[in-house]
Parts: sequence; C-alpha cells; structure tokens
Amino acid sequence: MDRGTLVGRVAPYGMLAPALAFMVFIVCAAGFLVRYSFDAWSPDAGMVSGWTISSYLKFFETRYYFRALVSTVRLAAIVTVLAVVMGYPVAYLISVSSRYRNLIMVLVIVPLMTDIIVRAYGWIVLLSAGGLVNSVIVAAGLSEKPVKLIYTEWAVIAELLHECLAFMVLPIAGVLQKINPSLREASATLGASQWRTFRSITLPLSLPGVLAGTLLVFALGMSTFVGPLILGGGNVTVMSLIIRDQMGVVLDWPLGSAMSVVLVALTLVLLFLYGRLMHPHGRLATRSDHA
Repeated sequence: MDRGTLVGRVAPYGMLAPALAFMVFIVCAAGFLVRYSFDAWSPDAGMVSGWTISSYLKFFETRYYFRALVSTVRLAAIVTVLAVVMGYPVAYLISVSSRYRNLIMVLVIVPLMTDIIVRAYGWIVLLSAGGLVNSVIVAAGLSEKPVKLIYTEWAVIAELLHECLAFMVLPIAGVLQKINPSLREASATLGASQWRTFRSITLPLSLPGVLAGTLLVFALGMSTFVGPLILGGGNVTVMSLIIRDQMGVVLDWPLGSAMSVVLVALTLVLLFLYGRLMHPHGRLATRSDHA
C-alpha cells in the first residue's frame, strides 16, 4: 500500500480526533463528579476524601431535594409533549412545502443563533406587566389588569420551548423528507383519505424522527438552567439550580456531585426506557421504508 492510499484512509479518522479529545475531557469530568459524590462533607472541614454514600442518603431523605427532582422531570416532560405537538406540524410543512421551506427553516434555526440569556430577557420583556402579551390580553378584554406571567412555571416552559423547538422540528423534518412520495400516492389511489394516509403511512414512518427529537428535547429540559434562573425568579425549583447552590454557595461538592450523578442516571434510564418503548415502531417504520 503506497503512502497516498494510507493517508487517504487515515485522514477521515483523523478528523474525529477533536471530538474524541472532547469526549475524553467529558468522561474525565464525569468521573471526578462520581468520585466526589462518595466523599464526606462537614461545615468545618469541608470535603473529606473517603468512601461513603451519605450524600446520596441525604438527597433521597430530604423531601425538598426529591420534590425538585420530580419537578424537573415533570417540567421536561411537559416541554417535550408541547414540542411534539407544536413541532410536528412545522416539520410536516417543511417536508411538503417547497415554496416556503427555506423561509421556515430560517425561522426555526434563527433562535439557535441568539444567546440563550438574550432570549430569556426577551421573554421578560414580552411577558412583563407592560409587555406585548399582557397588552393583547387587556385589549382583548380577557382580563381587566395585567396577568402575572413572569416568574411562573409557564414562563419557564415558554422559554424552554423557544430554546428546544428546533431540536424537535429538524429531526422530524429530516425523516419526513425521506419518505417515498409514491407511498402516499398509492394510498390515495386505493381510495384512502388524507387523514388515513397520514395515520397509516406518514406518522408511522416518521416515528424515528419523533424519537430522536423527543430524546433531545427531554435531555435538554432535564438540564435546563437559564430559564428557571431568569424567568423562574426562585419560584421554579429544578435540579440544576440546586446543584449550582450546593457547589457554588454552600460548597458541599459531595452532595452536589451526588445530585448530578442521580440526575444524569435518571435521565439516561428514562431515555433508555422510552427508546425501548418506541424501538419496535421505529424498526417497523424502517422496514416499511425499505419495502
């Protein structure tokens, strides 16, 4: 084998070096957190090296921490469901509309180009007492005075949808665009209505995209930080804020590390179970597509 051929074969793998190096740093950081979670901690001595599960016991025995974990899962689930309901029609429109496809794609992607903190403060402007949303509510006669919208859970949900919706739309649109149009044409030729065609062909074949989108959005919702911090105003308690307080304010690194491990482990378990639940449908969709 000559040198040119060897370089040509090795070069594509060399392009993976930066990503692999980044993954190594991520794995090392996660390893340190796992190790710290088994250390002891006291207000006087701080973190003491050792092997104990006291931080995990403290987390599960403290009702406040456990309720925050449940609240985080519930918030991520709500955002994921709303993202599917709102994102699927947009993805479908992208796949069938060649005229407005580029415009819709730009509108979906543009929020990703804006800093997340800027977006959060933009929502404060929209949802404040004198903001656009309250102005419309009062002008429409739905309320005599402005409604409290900021520093509520729904404000956090709105910001999270703004942050995560593109991660739902793009995977679904990518799968929908790969569906063979002749399948819909054959369904219409056999006398099926548009709704039955969508229910029997389009929706099952698009489930792999729905699976990918929901996995991404749920993972982002479980780790959300800026939305609850800025728009929650202390009224929306999620695990990321508690972990920040434990590590940055209380300096209880073992407890903060244990919370991080529990949050990541729970997220992975829920995503695995959801993936296993959706896998038969995705496999069926793939087989239908090849057929």
